Amino acid sequence: MGQNIRILQLVNGFAVGGAELKLLELCHHIQERHGSRLHQVICSVGLSGPLRQRFETLGLRTEVFNKRHAFDFSQVMGVARLMREEKIDLVQTTLFYADIIGALAARIAGVPIQISWETVSHRDNVFHNKIQRRLGYRFAMKYTDKIVAVSEECRQSIIHWRHVNPNRIAVIHYGVDLEQYRRDSKLNIRNALKLPKSAMVAGMVARLEPGKGHGILLKAFGKLDDAAHLVIVGDGTARSELEIQASRLGIQDRIHFLGVRKDVVQILNSVDLFVLPSFSEGLPNSILEAMACGLPIVATDVGGIPEVVYQNKNGILVDPGDVAGLKSALDFLFKCPDKRIRMGKASREIAERGFSLENQISQFVMLYERLYDGIAT
Repeated sequence: MGQNIRILQLVNGFAVGGAELKLLELCHHIQERHGSRLHQVICSVGLSGPLRQRFETLGLRTEVFNKRHAFDFSQVMGVARLMREEKIDLVQTTLFYADIIGALAARIAGVPIQISWETVSHRDNVFHNKIQRRLGYRFAMKYTDKIVAVSEECRQSIIHWRHVNPNRIAVIHYGVDLEQYRRDSKLNIRNALKLPKSAMVAGMVARLEPGKGHGILLKAFGKLDDAAHLVIVGDGTARSELEIQASRLGIQDRIHFLGVRKDVVQILNSVDLFVLPSFSEGLPNSILEAMACGLPIVATDVGGIPEVVYQNKNGILVDPGDVAGLKSALDFLFKCPDKRIRMGKASREIAERGFSLENQISQFVMLYERLYDGIAT
C-alpha cells in the first residue's frame, strides 16, 4: 500500500443535498488524513451551487461543466480532457447523471478504475420504468468496477431492479463524526427558539420535499396534545404548502420551521426525540447524527433505516404514511421518559459500534487501494 492514487470525484451538482454533503465530508476527511497519497479532483456535471465554495476550501481543484440540455455530450469531452490533464487513475461517480458522464469520459480518457457510489434505494423508484435511464445505467455499469451501496437494502434493490451481479456491489454504510455529534446538555437552544419549558419536542432534519413525509407528520402532530412541539430543520419546495397545512390544522404555534441551519448539533441536543417519516430512503445521515447525539428515533420502516434503527431498542419503526402509527409512537415516547433515556443510550452505542465516520473513510480508502493494486500488479 501507500501508492499515490489520483482520484476524480464526479457529482451531479453542487446543490445542498444529502449525497452531495456526504461526498464533501468524504473528500474533506480523505484530504485531511490521506492527502499526501490520495490526490483528489472535484468535478460537477450539473449546475454549480453553494457547495462549490466549500469544496474549494479543501484546497482541491474544483471544476464545473454546466449541463445545457438533457444530455450534453460536450460535458463528456470536457470531463475526459480533465481526466487526461490530471492523469486520473480512478473516478468515483455520485448520482445517476454523473454515472453516465463518468463512464463515457473514463472510456474515452482510458481511466482504468470506475466506482459508482449509490446513495438511494430504487425499490420504490420509478427509475426502472424509464427505458432511457435503464439503458444509460446498463451502459455505465458495464464499465464500472465496483458499486458502493450505502445500505444492504440499497444493495438488494440494485440487484433486483438493475440486475447487477451481486459480486460487483459492496456495502459501505454512512458514518457519523462521533466527536462532533454527541449528547451535551450545554448545547441547548430551547430559549432561543422560545419553546415552553413544559414542551415535549421532536426534531426532524430533512429537505422539505414530499417524499420526506412532513405532511404525514403534521397530521400526526395535529392529534397530539398541546405540549408536543416539532422543530423542522431544512428547506425545499414544499415549505409554503407545509406552513399552510400547519395553519389549517391549528398547530402553527407548535411547528417551528427553522430553514437551513449550521447549528444542527445544538438543535439535536435541544429535542427529546428524532423523527423521520420518509416514504423512501437509502441510509439517512440525519438519523445517524441523531443517534450519535443519544436520541431515540421514530422513523418509517423503509430503505436502510431498519439497519440502524432496531424496533423497540433504539427507536420505533412505523409503516410509511401511517398517521395513527406515527402519532402513537410519538405519544408513547413523549410520555415515557425512562424509555426515551434507554433508547437514546442504545442509539449512541449502535452508532459507536458500527456507524462511525472513521470506519466509513477507512473502508473507502481500502477499496481505492485494493482496486489500484489490481491494475498495478
